[in-house]
Amino acid sequence: MKGMTFFKKKARNLLTYFLALVFTLSSFPATVLPVINASAAEVDNGKDPGTSAKEVVSLKEVYKDHFLIGNTISPADLTNAAKYDFMKFHYNAMTPENATKPDSIWSNPTRDPSFTSADNMLTQVKADGFYTIGHALAWHNQSAGWPQSGQNYTEARASLKRYISTIAGHYSQGPYKLNTWDVVNEAMRDNPENPTDWRNALRSGIQPMERPSRWFEAYANGGNGWDYIYDAFLFAREAAPDAILYYNDFNDEELANKAIAIASMVNELNERYASEHPEVNGRKLIEGIGIQGHYNLRLNVDNLEEVLKVYSETGCEISITELDVQFNGTSAEVPPTEAQLKEQAELYAKLFMLYKKYSDNIERVTFWGVADNNSWRRTGYPLPFDSSGAPKEAYWAIINPEAYLGLDDLPPKLTSFDFGGDVFNVAGKTEFDVNVTKDVSKIDFSAANIAHKYPDDDVDVSVTLNPASGAVGAEKPAVATVKIARKDSPKISTTYTINFGHMTAEWEKDQNYKDTGYRSSVNIRFSDGETQFKLFQEFYNRDDGKLAMLNSKEFQPLPKHTGGKLTINTDSSIDDDHLKTLKLKKSLWDQNWAPINQARVTDFTVPENFWRLAKTIKSGKTYIVVSANSGLALTNRNVTSVPATGGVTNAKRGLSGTPVTIVDDIIVAPELIQDNTRLIFNESTSPDPGPYTRANGYTGYTMLSLVHGGLVAPSILWRDLSSDMTAPLRTDTTIGDSALDRAVWFNTGIDPDTGETTLFSHTGSNNYTYALHGSENGFVGQGGTAPLEDYAAASRVKLYEYVSDYSYEDLTSLGAEISLDPVERIVSERDANIPITADVPDGAKAVLKKDGVSVASSTFANGKAVLSVKGSDVDAGANYAVVVYDGSKILGVVILPVVTVVSATPTATVKKLNGNQKRLTVTVTEEYSDDSAEPFTEEVLIRNNVADVYQVGPYKVYVDTKGNNKIRKCYIMNE
Repeated sequence: MKGMTFFKKKARNLLTYFLALVFTLSSFPATVLPVINASAAEVDNGKDPGTSAKEVVSLKEVYKDHFLIGNTISPADLTNAAKYDFMKFHYNAMTPENATKPDSIWSNPTRDPSFTSADNMLTQVKADGFYTIGHALAWHNQSAGWPQSGQNYTEARASLKRYISTIAGHYSQGPYKLNTWDVVNEAMRDNPENPTDWRNALRSGIQPMERPSRWFEAYANGGNGWDYIYDAFLFAREAAPDAILYYNDFNDEELANKAIAIASMVNELNERYASEHPEVNGRKLIEGIGIQGHYNLRLNVDNLEEVLKVYSETGCEISITELDVQFNGTSAEVPPTEAQLKEQAELYAKLFMLYKKYSDNIERVTFWGVADNNSWRRTGYPLPFDSSGAPKEAYWAIINPEAYLGLDDLPPKLTSFDFGGDVFNVAGKTEFDVNVTKDVSKIDFSAANIAHKYPDDDVDVSVTLNPASGAVGAEKPAVATVKIARKDSPKISTTYTINFGHMTAEWEKDQNYKDTGYRSSVNIRFSDGETQFKLFQEFYNRDDGKLAMLNSKEFQPLPKHTGGKLTINTDSSIDDDHLKTLKLKKSLWDQNWAPINQARVTDFTVPENFWRLAKTIKSGKTYIVVSANSGLALTNRNVTSVPATGGVTNAKRGLSGTPVTIVDDIIVAPELIQDNTRLIFNESTSPDPGPYTRANGYTGYTMLSLVHGGLVAPSILWRDLSSDMTAPLRTDTTIGDSALDRAVWFNTGIDPDTGETTLFSHTGSNNYTYALHGSENGFVGQGGTAPLEDYAAASRVKLYEYVSDYSYEDLTSLGAEISLDPVERIVSERDANIPITADVPDGAKAVLKKDGVSVASSTFANGKAVLSVKGSDVDAGANYAVVVYDGSKILGVVILPVVTVVSATPTATVKKLNGNQKRLTVTVTEEYSDDSAEPFTEEVLIRNNVADVYQVGPYKVYVDTKGNNKIRKCYIMNE
């Protein structure tokens, strides 16, 4: 994709890392940068990265077999020869930091764009062999003139096309031709509740309140706000057909929700493009996903790996587009300590090990700034080169992350594993889903199933099963954790996760979109590779319970051991008022007309997803914190002064509150919960907890708001220093790890009846304790050195968690009501006539399906039909359903159980009538495999005593009567 110049060879030889390239260039200010040797810290730690690694080597050469190494470029950089030479030495990809943003290149739509500065810069950069990235076309920030205020959908679409066609078209040719464009930048909210609903996860005109998307808002004025995303990429593809088109965003590594929303959007828009433009022969519209990578030292690298997995599954290339790792709590006056520099280096090492692991999917890693003093986060000292251009500890970690982390060799890897006759090639993956047939309840998997390329004397392979028995059940997979490690260095290892499960189907939350109608989706996991799926939506009238609309869609099997999403939608959206007159049942069937999972039933007058009073706190969950005193929800928005009223002792700055309405412990208003009222509670340890320790029964949490916050900016709630009874609350700056005692919040325990608790922070060394206190004017910390009990009761809060409450029912039928009365089931190997009654048009057909194949049919007249099935077609091991069609359209289905006869018991009675006549009653009672029973009865008139054979239902019964109205013998004749 990058062309001949940047073809990736994908070699993995560690020797290529350590090139004998001695860097003796001048630093960008004015001082001379000498030959740089390995840091003292490396020597002290006994980490020897190799002889030539003690010299500064080119980052792009170190990673030339993995991915491009990029940085930012500005026109002024070309006039600073030392800095530009430094950039040419280390990097092979360049992103204009500001020069191609809307405010820089075309700030006023009523005037012509200003290309000269960017043209000159990019012409030089291209001539010097750099791969170039345009940044960015559609963005809510640094784009004051686009779109113009007050535009409607038609005007905004024309404006978007004008902007993108002009800018992307200009840079689609000539000496400044760009290789890649960040087409849409930062369009997604940080923590959407329903991430697969990507439309409602977008920044809109009302959500979030801060930095919403004005393109969305303008498009929504007469159209669909979300359509600007697709249009932006479509216009970019038309204007720059050779460019790789990227979606770029941040904070996607903080929680999986944002990454899932982005991946859902990318998949859907690429599917739409493929459908509307078959001439592209499989080329994607969105070809790349950019992870900005604005991190701090609290990054959880495991979270980032999960994001890389999510994005890899889209089939798009991935780039780390704006990498920096800032310290917490530093400033221009407080530089990082040596210990902090080592911590930063270790995180960079972990990042680059991870990037290398996923380098088959990663095209580029771009740093956002050449040195600390060039960074937009300069007070966080986030880059691997300091302000003089000298390499920091992070640089040495980056050029050889394995050695820096004490790994003398690359971890060993598996080549494949086998299970159930299938061989799974590992090929760089570390997690797998494996289908287990439903008749298997326990897996057998061990090191014997594992293959690798190493001598057995060099590595150890271990397999741990959870549960240890290997038991597999419905929606309960067994998980094998496989670890391969070097015997001489057990810490050098690779871990794999293999999930063994029966095929499952899980419903997503429905969406009612104007462009795709009312949409229902179900996620399939552990596909068996054989099941063909039939997905249905049934809408029933609430007043009479009759079917109002039935939609159906069929899907071919998903590849075995994989997963996927199946979606069905109405032809158009359904008005909300109309929805309230309906009830929906959605169901999933296989090709044999057997239900795959329970049907989900939605009553549109009852909420299914809501914020409910929480009685527990769990790390990683999102909560709304509501003051019990004021009824306001804690909101991440600054208040310059919370006055000394409502229990506040001294006026201090704080955070605002949002009014909420609560009925029966559920938040019912506002209907739209803003992002900045939702806080993620993450378990954390205070450096100075005093008596509030885990040993004493206390768990501490940080409270994180993800409104242009999280890793890209500090949004952890903390109390500022205070010497009186009121402490200011802040989320607008970072706080160092050594001061986390002011950012870790404990609680007094949640009252099981009221749900109330007191959240407080405590500093043991000075005995300061401050409770989170909400008044009608906002939130502050309230307390001091007095015992917590003195003011805890006045600072009570309640937590509300997002919950889903769905209704399910087992499936026996769908669509139009079909009655088979009096036939409730058919009996194996027995002929049967099946009367059918249904409210369907004359001429509709009833078809009996055996494992999905027709074995009998009948035509309806006056709502009735009769199906005749031969006993040879009735098999106890098969699945039967009566399907009613009007042409090819399915009107309804009802499952027809088949049973086998477990036993048949004959009985007979005789009753004397007039004269010599007697009434003989012969009954055979069949008992079936479903524990039901059915009697067959025949009555005959006999004279005196008699011995004879009688046909009773399907049986021949021999009966011998004797005097006194008694039965001598009664048994079923063998054929």
